Amino acid sequence: MNIPRLLLLITVTLASWPAGAWAGVVNLPVLAQESLPPKWINRGEHSEGVCPDILQAIEKVEPRLHFTGQHEFRSIPVIEQGLESGNVACACALLDTARRRAVATIAGKPLYQVRHRVAAAAGDPVKVDSLDDLVKLKPLINTSRGAGYSDQLRALGLKVDDSSSDNVVNLKKIIAGHGRLFYMNELSLNWIVRENGMRDQVRVVPGVLKEEPIYFWVSKKVPPATYHLLDQALLKLKANGELNRIYEHWSNGR
Repeated sequence: MNIPRLLLLITVTLASWPAGAWAGVVNLPVLAQESLPPKWINRGEHSEGVCPDILQAIEKVEPRLHFTGQHEFRSIPVIEQGLESGNVACACALLDTARRRAVATIAGKPLYQVRHRVAAAAGDPVKVDSLDDLVKLKPLINTSRGAGYSDQLRALGLKVDDSSSDNVVNLKKIIAGHGRLFYMNELSLNWIVRENGMRDQVRVVPGVLKEEPIYFWVSKKVPPATYHLLDQALLKLKANGELNRIYEHWSNGR
């Protein structure tokens, strides 16, 4: 057989394989979710937080999996588009929505539970203990662009402004009187208020409005064998308590 032709054939074949496949490693592209610490914290050259720790834990229990792109921050709509196209293999810690079920599959069990709360301007005495209270109040509510609970609130007949994915901007909106409340998960809301020195400007209203699970999503474009590795790794991390340890570490305000 012609040796140069054989070498060319091998080169073309190698180029057609996913990076790392010959080493037995599957590279999985992800994107970090912008403006949602401590789930994702942008440290410039690197990211840290709940999800980076979960990704590292998955790689540790299943060395055949390797995540890339976790230092690139994008909005939820961009991440969902990536899941649909397959350019994003996985998305960490997102709520269950019809849009996400259409383009991705849940792996493992719920990562943790999220509690929904609202923030108001510091001088606003508003009291909200339930979603029923919100419906009666009928305020304009600010949420982060692409947040799973935006559609939930709209389904209750509430007006929602989700034009920005920058949650410091969303808090500044209620301070300026654009919208009365900002709706968010308790973990991120407390973190953003504390880390940005906004405790004298906004008030986290005491009532918990809803509690629901949050999941690890895998694009439907990911091969079944790879999905199985992810699913089993996450089940191990749930069973050995590592997922709970990671969440508690960051919820305690590292």
